[in-house]
Amino acid sequence: MKKQILSLFIQAILFCLPVSSFSQVIDSTTTLFYIDTVAKNLGYPWEITYGPDDSLWITEARGYRVLRMSASRTQAAKNLPPQQVLKIPLGTGEINFSRSIGTWPQGGMQGLAIHPDFYSGKPWIYLAYVYKTTGTPCPSGPGSPCYFRTKIVRCHFYFAGDAGSPNISKDTLTIIDTVFSNLPGSNDHNSGRMTLSPVVENDGTYKLYYTVGDMGAGQFNNASRTNYAQNRDTCEGKVLRFNTEPDGDGVPGSSIHEYDKWKQWIPNDNPFVHTSIGGGNMKTPVYSFGHRNAQGLAWGNANGTWRLYSSEHGDKSDDEVNEIKPGQNYGWPKVAGMGDDNYSSLDAFSNNDRLASQMINYSENTWAGANGMQRPLFVTFNWPASSIPADGTNIYTWGTIGPSSIAYYSGNIPGWKNSLLITSLKYGMYRLKLNTSGTFVDSTSSLNVVDTFPLLHGWRVRDVAINPSPNSGIFWIVVDSTGNTSGPTGGFNGSNAATRDGGKVLKLTYKTLITLSLTPRSPARPPVVKDLIQLFPNPATSEINIHGKKDLKKPLYAQVCDLFGRVLKEEISYKNDFKITIADMLPGNYLLKLYNGYDQEVQVEKFIKY
Repeated sequence: MKKQILSLFIQAILFCLPVSSFSQVIDSTTTLFYIDTVAKNLGYPWEITYGPDDSLWITEARGYRVLRMSASRTQAAKNLPPQQVLKIPLGTGEINFSRSIGTWPQGGMQGLAIHPDFYSGKPWIYLAYVYKTTGTPCPSGPGSPCYFRTKIVRCHFYFAGDAGSPNISKDTLTIIDTVFSNLPGSNDHNSGRMTLSPVVENDGTYKLYYTVGDMGAGQFNNASRTNYAQNRDTCEGKVLRFNTEPDGDGVPGSSIHEYDKWKQWIPNDNPFVHTSIGGGNMKTPVYSFGHRNAQGLAWGNANGTWRLYSSEHGDKSDDEVNEIKPGQNYGWPKVAGMGDDNYSSLDAFSNNDRLASQMINYSENTWAGANGMQRPLFVTFNWPASSIPADGTNIYTWGTIGPSSIAYYSGNIPGWKNSLLITSLKYGMYRLKLNTSGTFVDSTSSLNVVDTFPLLHGWRVRDVAINPSPNSGIFWIVVDSTGNTSGPTGGFNGSNAATRDGGKVLKLTYKTLITLSLTPRSPARPPVVKDLIQLFPNPATSEINIHGKKDLKKPLYAQVCDLFGRVLKEEISYKNDFKITIADMLPGNYLLKLYNGYDQEVQVEKFIKY
């Protein structure tokens, strides 16, 4: 209890930090959380999502892989790779580009979402990935735009050995449908976040939401590319909305127009129709428009109402947090941030007279009012016109945080309920406290202009997943492999900047949640039942076989130890039956320790190695 009181006292101090203290960051992460590395050596992780059976699902942007691992995995298993359930081959077929300098999209394998009825007949996973170039290859330096394509697919997840599954020896994710293809893609501003509605919508089904950026139009090598964020007939600079399964409309495979192939995936109650296709009756995937690069998308339930929140990269300042509403205009590239005239050609400052290379010859505030712009809930570093930096200055010193994802926290960490967690490519992670209705950020909760208090400063965080149990206080983050993106902001010279804990999954466990022990592992642990495994042969010479009963929670984590308890070998398995090679061990007596998916030690067996 003394530790809890002390930690809460420290929090109280952090809440009262003055605005000027942001320049001298006091990172509160290690004060509030235990930090464990639970996986490493990932290839540019993009997404981490908490899923069924206490699992974590990860996409690798450049590896084009989907990985799955136990959320209860401990630091002891960090050297064991997560289970690969899908890999799309590189260099041929759909992924017809190579890793050579300047030819890679920003991202690659991107968003992932899990159907809520995963265990009720719909074991479906939705993915988005950049899959081919069109026209000429990307330039090796600044010059002409890079044109890629992006698609969204629906996959079926098969557990190895399940009745009705293919004859497979390991858990497998198989693509079964293309939801939408020929979406725009670029080497800049692909966005690529995805989420499913948390409850069924008006037609009794779940809907899929996906962010598409403006392709970097107007900057770097895409300077000559047209910015379509305000054009509602295109998918660039938008949040899109799809059906999670075809509704019967449309003719997949062949039709008069490309759009007709995908009608079955476009909800009939989407807000917009195409102005030239389908005689004014063709619904489009567009749900909202006027977005620059929204890399965060998440639902939150505040005071009984579900709201869709996003985080979006600003220009030279004014990163945004928005509530996404159907049919609304979010301003880009006419307005950045609040629409408060800090970007304008009507004042005396020359560094703020363009957005996406287009001259501003109007008042942001006037344009926002005349065009019904939905203003952000919050912006970071809302710099005045006099502080906007010049184009040629160092982008890493601009008033931006690089918001890479967003999550809604509803748990019981003191003071945290009803907060948005915003991960950052420059400063780690921020927590923004919402008002009780979830309609704006409660500025009275903190004197700090950017954050309630700083977290994970020094890490380049790509995404965060939250254990949904109110009493868990557990988060997982994925860290970018390097400090460079794969698009123009990372440069064309192929250099890589080291980043702290690059390519790792870090587990953060809150230290003082009163409803938990000081080292919580899982919200609910069933009683341990003995004799859950069989070990044979015993004695053994080259390998031991482990047979576990089906009611053991996966994954199973095994340690081979000497009689002093020193760990000699480790193995992780998502199956009931697996083997451990012991041929390289000296003859003698050893222990096998087995842990279930709750990180409980369920059995210890002694065996002899000849």
